[in-house]
Amino acid sequence: MDWKIRQDRQDDRVWCLEVMLRHEGFLDPRIYACADYCTSAGLTKDAKDVLAAWEEWKLDNPSDNPQIINRL
Repeated sequence: MDWKIRQDRQDDRVWCLEVMLRHEGFLDPRIYACADYCTSAGLTKDAKDVLAAWEEWKLDNPSDNPQIINRL
């Protein structure tokens, strides 16, 4: 994979992470996997798309350990 494509993908993933973190106000470990999904699905142009994917992700992948959530 070309370094430019890899850097763009990394930047998109970080942007998705930031959108979800700002929305939640805490670090939920599921955010990392959802950011990967959003990047792969091309949901990196609109924060509303990322947040919709995140809400669906939380329903499809419930947390089994709510104590590991870190508040900002």
